[in-house]
Amino acid sequence: MMKNYETDDTFLGRWIAGELSEEELVAFKETEAYKQFIIINNESQLLDGPDIDTEKALKTVKQRIGQKHLKPKTIKLWQAISVAAILIIAMNLLLNSSKTYTNGIGESQIIVLEDGSEINLNANSSLSLKRFFWSNDKTVNLEGEAYFTINKGDDFKVETAKGTIKVLGTEFNVKDRSYFEVKCFEGRVEFIPNNDSSSSRILTKGKQVIIKDTKIEDLIFKEEFPSWTKGISKFDEKPMYLVLEELTQYFDINFESTNININRLYSGSFNHIDLDLALKATLVPMGINYRKSKTENTFILSE
Repeated sequence: MMKNYETDDTFLGRWIAGELSEEELVAFKETEAYKQFIIINNESQLLDGPDIDTEKALKTVKQRIGQKHLKPKTIKLWQAISVAAILIIAMNLLLNSSKTYTNGIGESQIIVLEDGSEINLNANSSLSLKRFFWSNDKTVNLEGEAYFTINKGDDFKVETAKGTIKVLGTEFNVKDRSYFEVKCFEGRVEFIPNNDSSSSRILTKGKQVIIKDTKIEDLIFKEEFPSWTKGISKFDEKPMYLVLEELTQYFDINFESTNININRLYSGSFNHIDLDLALKATLVPMGINYRKSKTENTFILSE
């Protein structure tokens, strides 16, 4: 069977434009190459590209084709180059595109990477990484919170708004919200702040780093795993504004807190399943009254 995509320089361009004859299309669909080209073409359609004035482009093409000095072979070569350019650009965009995982309020998911490493992505968080050939550059971008279980091997990096975490093989938790922290549960990680690489920290099991008012602090913790992975948020003398923020990650609610002292320290926990129990566990012990607004999903707090 003649493989026209190999012998006809305009074949792929006519296929993309939907100009193949029925006989050509049927024959093309029976080839192994068709399966690969259809994947490339379909994926490239999902990519965003620049806006194109199609009428102007068509007019330009017609003018070029209509020029007398443009011989058939020249037109054929120009068409082949155009098709090749389109495919190269599409492939380049495709190979450099990212895949993003996103969780809404109260949602979580476990992401398994190519090397078998696992990322437990917490509620109201997102994580992105290269769609193809990620193993050549093991970098992920995180917004929100995630617990990482990384296999030993080449360098693994987590990029956040506050800095980069470099890993060789370990278990650690990264939280990048209004409050930033990195906790190392196993192995060894390095935290490199965005604005001051000289202030990098090496963390081993039981050590954590937080950023508070742009200042980096080193702390020690005793947890064996992040409590949020078991559906519970725990606090040890944390200000109430962080507790309220955490509640909004798991429940679709807001707080009107202008009438309370949001800097008071709270120690305790709440579960991610029952909103009523979560509010009683966090607000009642602090002597905070709460009532739900009639028009919005907002709780008005008072002391």
